[in-house]
Amino acid sequence: MSKKLICLVSVLLVASLAACVHAQLPAGWTSQDIGGPAAAGSAQYDAATNSWTITGDGTGIMGTSDQFRYVYKTLNGDGELAVRVASIDPPLADWSMAGVMIRVVAALPGSPYIFMGVTANTVTKDHGLTVWGRMSIGGTPDSSSIGAMTAPYWVKVKRAGDTFSAYVSPNGKDWTEFDTEEAPGVPKTTTIGYAVTSSVGGKLVTAVFDNGPVKASEPNPADKAVNVAAPLVRWTAGVTAVAHDVYFGTNPTPGQAEFAAHLPLQQTLYFSPVFLPDTTYYWRVDEIDAADKVYKGDVWSFTSAPARAYSPVPWDNRKGVDVETKLTWLSGAGAISHDVYFGTDKAAVKAGDASVFMGNVLPASYQPEALAANTTYYWRVDERGPGDAVQIGTTWSFKTTGPGIGVKAQYFKGIEVSGTPVLTQIENSIDHNWGGGEVVPGLSDTVSARWRAALEVPFTETYDLIATTDDGVRLWLDGRLIINEWSNHGSRDDIAQVNLVAGQVCLLQMEYYENTGSAVAQLSWQSPSIQRQIIPGGSLLLPLVAMAPYPANAAMNVPQTLLLHWTAGDSATNHDVCFGDNADAVADANTSTASLYQGRQALKVTKFDPGELEWGKTYYWRVDEVNAAAAESPWKGNVWSFTTADFLVVDDFESYTNDIGDRVFQSWLDGYGYTEPEVVQGNGTGAVIGHDIWSTSSPYYGGSIAEIHIVHSGGQSMPMDYNNATAPYYSETERTWTAPQNWAVKGMNTLVLYVRGEATNAPARLYVVVQDSAGHSAVAAHSDPATVSATQFVEWRIPLASLTGVNPATVKKMYIGVGDRSDPKAGGAGTLYIDDIRVIKVE
Repeated sequence: MSKKLICLVSVLLVASLAACVHAQLPAGWTSQDIGGPAAAGSAQYDAATNSWTITGDGTGIMGTSDQFRYVYKTLNGDGELAVRVASIDPPLADWSMAGVMIRVVAALPGSPYIFMGVTANTVTKDHGLTVWGRMSIGGTPDSSSIGAMTAPYWVKVKRAGDTFSAYVSPNGKDWTEFDTEEAPGVPKTTTIGYAVTSSVGGKLVTAVFDNGPVKASEPNPADKAVNVAAPLVRWTAGVTAVAHDVYFGTNPTPGQAEFAAHLPLQQTLYFSPVFLPDTTYYWRVDEIDAADKVYKGDVWSFTSAPARAYSPVPWDNRKGVDVETKLTWLSGAGAISHDVYFGTDKAAVKAGDASVFMGNVLPASYQPEALAANTTYYWRVDERGPGDAVQIGTTWSFKTTGPGIGVKAQYFKGIEVSGTPVLTQIENSIDHNWGGGEVVPGLSDTVSARWRAALEVPFTETYDLIATTDDGVRLWLDGRLIINEWSNHGSRDDIAQVNLVAGQVCLLQMEYYENTGSAVAQLSWQSPSIQRQIIPGGSLLLPLVAMAPYPANAAMNVPQTLLLHWTAGDSATNHDVCFGDNADAVADANTSTASLYQGRQALKVTKFDPGELEWGKTYYWRVDEVNAAAAESPWKGNVWSFTTADFLVVDDFESYTNDIGDRVFQSWLDGYGYTEPEVVQGNGTGAVIGHDIWSTSSPYYGGSIAEIHIVHSGGQSMPMDYNNATAPYYSETERTWTAPQNWAVKGMNTLVLYVRGEATNAPARLYVVVQDSAGHSAVAAHSDPATVSATQFVEWRIPLASLTGVNPATVKKMYIGVGDRSDPKAGGAGTLYIDDIRVIKVE
């Protein structure tokens, strides 16, 4: 927000503009609709749990005049309000909001205010936490937002003299200042309270505010934790609890047989007397309040540490390891000492050969002699326990520092990341804090940069990718824009949360600009296995291997007929493709493996047609990048997998990219058509397919043409804007297949598609038209016009038998539309998301 909040003393002269509504609220509290929203809000207070349930309508608090539900009390002088926004339901719109507010004049729609809250954050996933503040009566508010998170989250606003501050916290204990403003002239008497808005005129959302859950929460170990070393569990008590009933055991649905203890309020921990290695335990804590009401807890689980050595450092398959590294690990349960095997011969280490035995050690560490650069080492630790029992360890590997480590960096004059780079170099990581100094020689301001690397994933888990920048930043992973904060701002963290698979190699690209002042550009990560750190060289590799596969690695329900494609490595001149149905065989294949090797392809050919595939079967493939002039060639690729569907996939929208020829609107023609690679006229209706990634004013600028946040399954859906306010008063997209599609194959009999709208869409007729190769067509209309405003995906099933006159074995064309093409009438406009069109067999 970063501007002074200046409130004129004249606001004292503004009287309350609306009647106050009281409904079983605590003394001193008022519940009121501000700005005259179309639907009346409400508020309920539960004294037993000290929680509020507040419904609110309104167009929001982001303009010059507000519409929302406000539940407030008078604030005389200094004070604060902290609360957990437990939920926002339904998530009607991206900017449906709930939070806390200090407001100068409660009922004045244009009153100065400061608000700290949580949004539904359903679309761009970058403003879960948001602060808004109006500087003067009727002024345009300033804002600052961040994050993929949404409710539940803690928020707080505070006044101390002329200083107004906003804070956030994940747990109500560890608070971070989000924004602070000096506001001279604000009257001593203001209001403070809870604000809720749907940001959709005429529709209500319900927000729950509390001081924490009544159920037990914050399990430690975290739910689904692994390698837990001790049978000690902890939790945070429910806010109304006076005692706890603990259930613990190996039953995934713990019941009375797993009852372990009845504990007083102060004892929020339990130590199990039974604890075996490598075992999954399930536990539950039921909270009991003063009236003996039981709040049944969630079932949590963890897996105990194994008897073998685990958590190696360096982690398995890590690259870029220092030649003087020390090896460490965590001891297996019951281990007394450790047999260490180490060397460059994988087979010898795996076999426990005497030639690579480094001896028995007591500490869980081993310091090898100085290592050779650019060399892969293998190591294994066998645990020796009581009675000299041995637990054979896993064979791990790492590669020492050598060529191919780091990031390709390019720097440009100006903030557009365009033109000829003024500097190109290899950097070990993205870790820069230039302050006010030069970013590159001769340039300290109005400079931009692009970094490209292959990100090698060490663990299968959820990661936070954290871009710390001053000023703008964009971050892509496998071509998907996951952080988009292309704006002037001080140094701050922007976070994208992603689920990654161990061994996966992703194409990472980060763009950055510095306008004026200090300059910072850093890229970090954290996960359950990695404390926050700058992503190191070794995990960041020069982008030399094939990456960004389609289908995505481990994808399910893939079409049986498809083109595999990938992004080429930077130094490749050719590609060697291996494909088959055995993972080990594909991993070991080479150019002489006739049954799996599919041949060498030219640089520009980054696609491969595997032919018609079997239904419901898993396939594996690998692409090696080749450059005969490079000593390091070939760069062996990872083994990717996918599993075909056991139904007919009409379109899952996963294969579309931003590349010319592969854009979603080039398969699904809209009202406007396209111009590249040739001019194709549109169908003249009000439909627009795909996001605008070319206009700097678009929220999707530089991102993905397909929708990547609102999806039914997989990673993409098709966005369709419709506008029936002007002729021809209906909007439709159409797809034509070169060869007719057999939708009746293997007894398939029902067309299915998943559709979602937005809350702001007015009800309208949704329809599908199917046409066969003989030109016969049939229309199916959805029975509920409100489907276009649904905020969750709706499954629409259409029996093929209902498409009278159409031969389902020769489908040539399909339309999806809003309106009535046979009797068009003026209507509204909006946005739909369409995903997973398929034909299934319904018995």
